[in-house]
Amino acid sequence: MEMNFITLALAVLKTPQVIFITVLMIFFISLGNYVVKYKKRKKLIVKKAAPAPKPEKKEEPKEEGEGEESSSEG
Repeated sequence: MEMNFITLALAVLKTPQVIFITVLMIFFISLGNYVVKYKKRKKLIVKKAAPAPKPEKKEEPKEEGEGEESSSEG
C-alpha cells in the first residue's frame, strides 16, 4: 500500500503541469515579496563643488591731473 502511494505521488509531481504551476507560484511569491519590501530610495542631492571665486579687479587710482580737471569744472 505504501509503495503505491509513493509511486503515485512521484508520478503526480513529475507531470509538466505541476512543475509549471510550481515555478509560476515561486515567481509570483517572489514578486509579491519584492513589492512588499520595496522602499523607494531618496534622491541624493550631489552638490557640485563651487568654482573658486574670481579675484575682483582692483580699479587703478586715477592720476591726480585727470581728477582735478573734472572736479574743477563742476
